[in-house]
Amino acid sequence: MKKIITLCAAMVALAVTIGCDKESENPSVNDTTGGGNVTDTIPVPLDTIPTPHEYTFVPHVATFAGQQLQWQAAAIGEVHGGGTRMVIYLHGGTSRGNDNTAQLSEPAVDSIAHYLARQTEASLLLVPQCPQSGNWDAPRMRNALRMLVERYADSGYVDTTQVYLLGGSMGGTGAWNILSASPRMYAAGMVCAGNPSRASADSIALVPVYTVMGTADAIMSIPAVEAFLAQLDSLGATYRYDVEQGWTHEQTCIQSYTSARLNWVFAQRRE
Repeated sequence: MKKIITLCAAMVALAVTIGCDKESENPSVNDTTGGGNVTDTIPVPLDTIPTPHEYTFVPHVATFAGQQLQWQAAAIGEVHGGGTRMVIYLHGGTSRGNDNTAQLSEPAVDSIAHYLARQTEASLLLVPQCPQSGNWDAPRMRNALRMLVERYADSGYVDTTQVYLLGGSMGGTGAWNILSASPRMYAAGMVCAGNPSRASADSIALVPVYTVMGTADAIMSIPAVEAFLAQLDSLGATYRYDVEQGWTHEQTCIQSYTSARLNWVFAQRRE
């Protein structure tokens, strides 16, 4: 189970509080990146953020270009303007919903958050939730995620050379496709038990990726991944690939986020 230290509501200030999906008494600014009203506020100075290893998730909801998106955000470490690493984790299919809570139950979230809490660098961890009837590959959802990342990146509190996309299962497949659509946005990706068959090798070759598969995975195909990686080899891409013997689909999604792998992912920087 997740062990998260509850902090004061000032954690909302960790980067940006991006609006809500309904009308309010507060004025909104027009979203010039493609639709929807979003409110950008930083309610408390960032120097009031608590000390390292203390963090909590704060729920958010906004509409981007007609697509409602819910997500949880946690500030981890001492956040300073312009120097914060941003990590986005995409959950698997069983965490879809509309409660903006189920995605936090995935063990990968706990592994990633606790890894980040042990580091000296400040980090912002975003965990969006895909609607019950949707998937990460839908064009409107991909667009909403891109706009979400851009909003945080444009806030001035995120180091745009350190934006990372991670995901498992449906989230892993979504990560392949989102990295393919916007490779220049991310410093690196980590894909666990994901299917890259609809991604562009030419695009993925522009961003370092760590991918993990299990030999007992009855859902995702190792040959499909290896065929795609062969294309990356021909393009001189930077990637790492691990095959875990005997791991099922579920084990791959849960156990892949080791410190050694995450060290490699977060050592990458976007040029």
